[in-house]
Amino acid sequence: MSSLLNDIHAEDVAEYLNRNRTFFHVFPNLLSDLSIPHPKSGQEVSLLERQVFDLRAQRDALKVEVDSLKNIAGENGQLLQKVYEFAFALLAAESEQTAVDAVYAVMRGTFEVEEVTLLSWEVPKQTVCGLHQLGFSQAWSNSLKETLQPENPVCGLLEQAWQKGLFASDTPMQSLCVIPLGQETVWGALALGATSDRFSPELGTYFLTVMGQMITARLQRLF
Repeated sequence: MSSLLNDIHAEDVAEYLNRNRTFFHVFPNLLSDLSIPHPKSGQEVSLLERQVFDLRAQRDALKVEVDSLKNIAGENGQLLQKVYEFAFALLAAESEQTAVDAVYAVMRGTFEVEEVTLLSWEVPKQTVCGLHQLGFSQAWSNSLKETLQPENPVCGLLEQAWQKGLFASDTPMQSLCVIPLGQETVWGALALGATSDRFSPELGTYFLTVMGQMITARLQRLF
Protein backbone atom coordinates (compact mmCIF):
# COMPACT_ATOMS: atom_id res chain seq x y z
CA MET A 1 0.00 0.00 0.00
CA SER A 2 2.83 2.37 0.93
CA SER A 3 4.55 1.61 -2.37
CA LEU A 4 1.37 2.37 -4.27
CA LEU A 5 1.01 5.75 -2.57
CA ASN A 6 4.60 6.59 -3.37
CA ASP A 7 3.83 6.02 -7.05
CA ILE A 8 1.04 8.63 -7.01
CA HIS A 9 2.15 12.15 -7.82
CA ALA A 10 0.35 15.48 -7.46
CA GLU A 11 -0.01 15.66 -11.23
CA ASP A 12 -1.85 12.31 -11.20
CA VAL A 13 -4.32 13.59 -8.61
CA ALA A 14 -4.87 16.81 -10.58
CA GLU A 15 -5.42 14.88 -13.79
CA TYR A 16 -7.86 12.53 -12.07
CA LEU A 17 -9.90 15.37 -10.60
CA ASN A 18 -9.90 17.12 -13.98
CA ARG A 19 -11.33 14.00 -15.62
CA ASN A 20 -13.82 13.43 -12.80
CA ARG A 21 -15.46 16.78 -12.23
CA THR A 22 -18.24 15.25 -10.08
CA PHE A 23 -15.79 13.75 -7.56
CA PHE A 24 -16.72 16.21 -4.81
CA HIS A 25 -20.41 15.62 -5.55
CA VAL A 26 -19.87 12.11 -4.32
CA PHE A 27 -17.58 13.10 -1.44
CA PRO A 28 -18.79 16.58 -0.38
CA ASN A 29 -17.45 16.17 3.16
CA LEU A 30 -13.89 16.45 1.83
CA LEU A 31 -14.47 20.06 0.86
CA SER A 32 -14.85 21.17 4.46
CA ASP A 33 -11.53 19.54 5.36
CA LEU A 34 -9.54 21.08 2.52
CA SER A 35 -7.36 24.12 3.24
CA ILE A 36 -5.18 26.07 0.84
CA PRO A 37 -2.84 29.04 1.31
CA HIS A 38 -4.12 32.57 0.89
CA PRO A 39 -2.43 34.16 -2.20
CA LYS A 40 -1.25 37.20 -0.22
CA SER A 41 -0.94 36.27 3.45
CA GLY A 42 0.01 32.62 2.96
CA GLN A 43 -2.31 31.62 5.82
CA GLU A 44 -4.48 28.55 5.36
CA VAL A 45 -8.03 29.34 4.30
CA SER A 46 -10.99 27.27 3.21
CA LEU A 47 -11.67 26.47 -0.42
CA LEU A 48 -14.69 28.78 -0.32
CA GLU A 49 -12.60 31.71 0.97
CA ARG A 50 -10.05 31.11 -1.76
CA GLN A 51 -12.79 31.05 -4.41
CA VAL A 52 -14.19 34.33 -3.07
CA PHE A 53 -10.71 35.89 -3.27
CA ASP A 54 -10.25 34.69 -6.86
CA LEU A 55 -13.68 36.01 -7.87
CA ARG A 56 -12.91 39.41 -6.35
CA ALA A 57 -9.59 39.51 -8.19
CA GLN A 58 -11.36 38.70 -11.47
CA ARG A 59 -13.96 41.38 -10.75
CA ASP A 60 -11.27 44.00 -10.08
CA ALA A 61 -9.40 43.03 -13.25
CA LEU A 62 -12.59 43.28 -15.32
CA LYS A 63 -13.38 46.67 -13.78
CA VAL A 64 -9.96 47.99 -14.78
CA GLU A 65 -10.48 46.67 -18.32
CA VAL A 66 -13.96 48.18 -18.58
CA ASP A 67 -12.73 51.55 -17.28
CA SER A 68 -9.90 51.46 -19.82
CA LEU A 69 -12.35 50.73 -22.65
CA LYS A 70 -14.57 53.60 -21.47
CA ASN A 71 -11.61 55.98 -21.53
CA ILE A 72 -10.61 54.83 -25.03
CA ALA A 73 -14.20 55.21 -26.24
CA GLY A 74 -14.37 58.71 -24.76
CA GLU A 75 -11.07 59.75 -26.33
CA ASN A 76 -12.10 58.33 -29.71
CA GLY A 77 -15.42 60.14 -29.47
CA GLN A 78 -13.66 63.47 -28.88
CA LEU A 79 -11.23 62.76 -31.69
CA LEU A 80 -14.07 61.84 -34.04
CA GLN A 81 -15.74 65.18 -33.29
CA LYS A 82 -12.52 67.00 -34.19
CA VAL A 83 -12.22 65.05 -37.45
CA TYR A 84 -15.84 66.00 -38.23
CA GLU A 85 -14.98 69.68 -37.71
CA PHE A 86 -12.00 69.23 -40.01
CA ALA A 87 -14.15 67.63 -42.71
CA PHE A 88 -16.79 70.36 -42.40
CA ALA A 89 -14.15 73.09 -42.78
CA LEU A 90 -12.80 71.50 -45.97
CA LEU A 91 -16.28 71.03 -47.44
CA ALA A 92 -17.24 74.61 -46.61
CA ALA A 93 -14.13 76.03 -48.27
CA GLU A 94 -15.08 77.88 -51.47
CA SER A 95 -11.59 77.76 -52.99
CA GLU A 96 -8.29 75.92 -52.71
CA GLN A 97 -6.88 78.89 -50.81
CA THR A 98 -9.62 78.81 -48.19
CA ALA A 99 -9.22 75.02 -47.96
CA VAL A 100 -5.50 75.38 -47.22
CA ASP A 101 -6.28 78.11 -44.69
CA ALA A 102 -8.79 75.76 -43.05
CA VAL A 103 -6.20 73.00 -42.74
CA TYR A 104 -3.87 75.30 -40.81
CA ALA A 105 -6.66 76.79 -38.70
CA VAL A 106 -8.17 73.46 -37.60
CA MET A 107 -4.81 71.80 -36.98
CA ARG A 108 -3.58 74.69 -34.86
CA GLY A 109 -6.87 75.44 -33.14
CA THR A 110 -8.97 72.30 -32.81
CA PHE A 111 -6.12 69.76 -32.71
CA GLU A 112 -3.68 72.11 -30.94
CA VAL A 113 -0.73 71.07 -33.13
CA GLU A 114 2.32 73.23 -32.44
CA GLU A 115 3.86 73.23 -35.92
CA VAL A 116 1.97 72.69 -39.19
CA THR A 117 3.30 72.73 -42.75
CA LEU A 118 1.47 71.79 -45.94
CA LEU A 119 3.91 70.98 -48.71
CA SER A 120 4.15 69.56 -52.24
CA TRP A 121 6.85 68.15 -54.48
CA GLU A 122 4.93 69.00 -57.63
CA VAL A 123 4.12 72.45 -59.02
CA PRO A 124 0.45 73.36 -58.45
CA LYS A 125 -1.65 74.77 -61.29
CA GLN A 126 -2.14 77.96 -59.32
CA THR A 127 -0.26 79.65 -56.49
CA VAL A 128 -1.76 78.94 -53.07
CA CYS A 129 -0.39 80.71 -50.01
CA GLY A 130 0.57 78.18 -47.33
CA LEU A 131 1.32 75.36 -49.76
CA HIS A 132 5.10 75.13 -49.74
CA GLN A 133 6.83 73.55 -52.70
CA LEU A 134 9.82 71.30 -52.07
CA GLY A 135 12.43 70.57 -54.70
CA PHE A 136 14.75 67.58 -55.00
CA SER A 137 18.01 69.43 -54.54
CA GLN A 138 18.22 68.56 -50.85
CA ALA A 139 18.88 65.02 -49.66
CA TRP A 140 16.40 65.22 -46.77
CA SER A 141 13.57 66.17 -49.15
CA ASN A 142 14.27 63.17 -51.39
CA SER A 143 14.54 60.90 -48.36
CA LEU A 144 11.21 62.13 -47.01
CA LYS A 145 9.34 61.54 -50.26
CA GLU A 146 10.89 58.08 -50.70
CA THR A 147 9.76 57.22 -47.17
CA LEU A 148 6.12 58.11 -47.81
CA GLN A 149 3.50 55.80 -49.26
CA PRO A 150 -0.08 56.85 -50.15
CA GLU A 151 -2.47 56.67 -47.18
CA ASN A 152 0.30 55.59 -44.80
CA PRO A 153 1.15 58.33 -42.25
CA VAL A 154 4.58 58.19 -40.64
CA CYS A 155 5.11 59.13 -36.99
CA GLY A 156 8.29 59.20 -34.94
CA LEU A 157 11.30 61.15 -33.79
CA LEU A 158 12.26 64.24 -35.74
CA GLU A 159 15.59 64.38 -37.54
CA GLN A 160 17.34 67.72 -37.35
CA ALA A 161 17.53 68.12 -41.13
CA TRP A 162 13.79 67.49 -41.45
CA GLN A 163 12.99 70.05 -38.75
CA LYS A 164 14.92 72.82 -40.49
CA GLY A 165 13.38 71.97 -43.83
CA LEU A 166 9.78 71.46 -42.72
CA PHE A 167 9.22 74.07 -40.02
CA ALA A 168 10.09 77.76 -39.90
CA SER A 169 10.09 77.83 -36.08
CA ASP A 170 13.38 77.82 -34.16
CA THR A 171 11.71 75.94 -31.30
CA PRO A 172 13.05 72.36 -31.31
CA MET A 173 10.45 69.74 -32.18
CA GLN A 174 10.76 66.33 -30.53
CA SER A 175 8.35 64.28 -32.64
CA LEU A 176 6.87 64.45 -36.12
CA CYS A 177 3.90 63.15 -38.06
CA VAL A 178 3.89 63.29 -41.84
CA ILE A 179 0.59 62.56 -43.59
CA PRO A 180 1.15 61.75 -47.29
CA LEU A 181 -1.14 63.37 -49.85
CA GLY A 182 -2.00 61.71 -53.13
CA GLN A 183 -3.92 58.65 -54.29
CA GLU A 184 -1.69 56.51 -56.48
CA THR A 185 1.48 58.54 -55.94
CA VAL A 186 2.51 61.05 -53.29
CA TRP A 187 2.48 64.64 -54.54
CA GLY A 188 2.59 66.32 -51.15
CA ALA A 189 2.30 65.94 -47.39
CA LEU A 190 0.97 67.53 -44.23
CA ALA A 191 3.77 67.76 -41.64
CA LEU A 192 2.88 68.10 -37.94
CA GLY A 193 5.46 68.83 -35.25
CA ALA A 194 5.34 68.59 -31.46
CA THR A 195 7.74 69.55 -28.67
CA SER A 196 6.74 66.31 -26.88
CA ASP A 197 6.56 62.66 -27.92
CA ARG A 198 2.95 63.18 -29.02
CA PHE A 199 3.64 61.68 -32.44
CA SER A 200 5.38 58.52 -31.25
CA PRO A 201 5.79 55.52 -33.62
CA GLU A 202 3.10 53.67 -31.61
CA LEU A 203 0.46 56.30 -32.35
CA GLY A 204 -2.66 55.01 -34.09
CA THR A 205 -2.93 56.39 -37.61
CA TYR A 206 -6.53 55.62 -38.64
CA PHE A 207 -7.86 59.16 -38.20
CA LEU A 208 -4.65 60.62 -39.64
CA THR A 209 -5.16 58.50 -42.75
CA VAL A 210 -8.77 59.69 -43.06
CA MET A 211 -7.72 63.34 -42.81
CA GLY A 212 -5.03 62.76 -45.43
CA GLN A 213 -7.68 61.34 -47.75
CA MET A 214 -9.85 64.42 -47.17
CA ILE A 215 -7.04 66.85 -47.99
CA THR A 216 -6.09 64.83 -51.06
CA ALA A 217 -9.67 64.86 -52.37
CA ARG A 218 -9.98 68.61 -51.77
CA LEU A 219 -6.63 69.69 -53.28
CA GLN A 220 -6.10 67.00 -55.90
CA ARG A 221 -7.27 69.29 -58.71
CA LEU A 222 -4.25 71.49 -58.11
CA PHE A 223 -2.00 68.73 -59.44
